[in-house]
Amino acid sequence: MVVYLKTPDKHLAARVSKRESFSRKDAEKERQIEERLFSTNNVEKIANLSFNTAVTTEKEISAQIKALVGARECKKCVNSSMNLSSTIGESGLCDVCEGYKKNFSEIQLQKELRFLLSLKNSGKGKYDAMVGISGGKDSTATLYEVKRMGFAPMAFSLDTGYYPEHIFQRARQVAKQLGVDYERVGAKKYMRPVDRVCFQKTADLYSEHDSEELREKFRKWYVEGRRHYSVKCQHQIPFVRTCQLCRRLIIRAYYGEALKYGVGAVILGINEWAGLSQDNESKKFVFSAIRKLQPFKNKPPVYIIHLPFLLQRKIKDTENILRKLGWRIPRGERLIESNANSCLFARAAENKARRMLGFHPDATRLAREVTVGFISKEQARNALTKIHNYPYSVQRVLQRAKVI
Repeated sequence: MVVYLKTPDKHLAARVSKRESFSRKDAEKERQIEERLFSTNNVEKIANLSFNTAVTTEKEISAQIKALVGARECKKCVNSSMNLSSTIGESGLCDVCEGYKKNFSEIQLQKELRFLLSLKNSGKGKYDAMVGISGGKDSTATLYEVKRMGFAPMAFSLDTGYYPEHIFQRARQVAKQLGVDYERVGAKKYMRPVDRVCFQKTADLYSEHDSEELREKFRKWYVEGRRHYSVKCQHQIPFVRTCQLCRRLIIRAYYGEALKYGVGAVILGINEWAGLSQDNESKKFVFSAIRKLQPFKNKPPVYIIHLPFLLQRKIKDTENILRKLGWRIPRGERLIESNANSCLFARAAENKARRMLGFHPDATRLAREVTVGFISKEQARNALTKIHNYPYSVQRVLQRAKVI
């Protein structure tokens, strides 16, 4: 296990000045020499835990290290007992992996694939499906698969105001290469006043100074957020995991845009189940690749399809498609990343959430990709160790996005 202790440059220079009786200028030169010799900043990129010693006490650091060392990890995925939403059973599997092992059925997916194919040529206009893309590995491979299956899709990216600009440029290039129409869709029109209150409460939570009290708040709101991320939910709470809050907006946007373009299917490159329900007769859990949205009885349903899960794709399948298309990993990125790679909201929150929770906020998502066999446990671990340093706070990101 690698633990990285960091200090802002001005604090480090002050410490060197005091320790060595140097002037501040000489201390700063010494700091720069040490960084060139030892490349200490590179250690942060591989660290399991990272602490800012200017704001985190020795007691807090010690407590987190002890908790991590003593934590039990699922023998299949990256869920651990550090996560309050996970339990590790006697089998060594977390509750998610255990449930998946006992209940997953390919017969369910075969039925759903037949249903998806029945939606071809069902659009009311030029398109019969919409495909969400960012130009990354998953959405690029998904758009390729949708075309190969015979659909006439429209590619789109939702613009929340806090996605990096290069996402849209890359998505447009992928769509053009595959000969698919592309739209950049403004998503903030689907944001309710209650959602804006939640964004503000989230920004306020992340603006508080690190402390044991704040750590308890983070763990409390992390658990609470799992109960209230439904698009119908009216609760006004902060969300530790940014994706849970964003989902309130995104799902409504999928439905609204699908109706606008007259299509019944929104196809995504998400590598896990779209829905989980319990069968009334067998009491077995059903892992589904398709979620039906129909908030209004007088309007048609829209189906959200997680295509990689439906087709049971593995990361090697994705890589094979990317090689055909000449797609390359963008500079500075990894093939498998946490959500902080493509969302500035998540990026601004990532390091503080990890410090306060004791585990990465995106661990549960990557764990599910391991559970379904899309990626390996080691690949998920590598993604979770990457540090996405970002100069702006959550408050600033949401202000710049004009969300708060």
